[in-house]
Amino acid sequence: MDPVNPGAVDEVLNMGECWEEEGFKKYRRDIIEINKKVGKTFKRAYKFFGAAKLVYDDWSTYNSEALNNNNLNLLKENLRESLFTIPPSNVGYDRHLFATAFTPNGIVTYIENLCSDYKKIYILKGGPGTGKSNVLEFLSDEALRWGYYVEIFHTPLIPEKIEHILIPQLNVAILTSNEINNLDLAGTVIDMKDCLNLSALEKNKTETEYDSAEFFILLNKGLATIKEAKSLHDKLETFFVPNMDFSKVDAVLTKIIKKINGYEEDYLDNK
Repeated sequence: MDPVNPGAVDEVLNMGECWEEEGFKKYRRDIIEINKKVGKTFKRAYKFFGAAKLVYDDWSTYNSEALNNNNLNLLKENLRESLFTIPPSNVGYDRHLFATAFTPNGIVTYIENLCSDYKKIYILKGGPGTGKSNVLEFLSDEALRWGYYVEIFHTPLIPEKIEHILIPQLNVAILTSNEINNLDLAGTVIDMKDCLNLSALEKNKTETEYDSAEFFILLNKGLATIKEAKSLHDKLETFFVPNMDFSKVDAVLTKIIKKINGYEEDYLDNK
């Protein structure tokens, strides 16, 4: 990636210095051609994900229309009262991350590893538009207001939406089991259907079933296309690996480790 503040903060590592440039000449045309295909294939994958997101929005709208806000607000208040009892003596702050990703190996999530040591795990289970993100936003805001440190994890399909939150000081994880991660963990399961008007849900059943089916078709097509792009990228690597001087790579690594150790020494000396 390009440096944001080169020289002042960021340092450029030019791995091109580790190439044996002469060895690339016979592969030049292949490299250019495959690079074009990789870029085109990734763009195609993102189009499928974009289309899946549009269908997801339609699916979410139908579920949102069936949402009983009184039940949702009651759930939020009950969770707040059970979670926040003793405020810490800190100023609340948060960190925003991702625990789930769309990859050539399919949908990968590491939230199980991240919350493996947590004593209290709540799992909000439900489809799009059933209020999961609303609950997580409310609880993360409350945790910050009370002065806790909160780790906020976002969904890969809609990055502005929250997928999970962890509150380490309380040993609490509030997670979602949704149509993307299909999370199956031991914990207190909260079925978001309890916040829905079932008659309204039944009324739109045909539309939501259609949206659900189309969503998964498009999502899986996007994942398959990413896998195709990875295969092309792997082929590209076969031209690069034989023409890398890995002794130079090792030299760059040693230099960087030495610098990092130097930063630590400077920090400890000035502490």
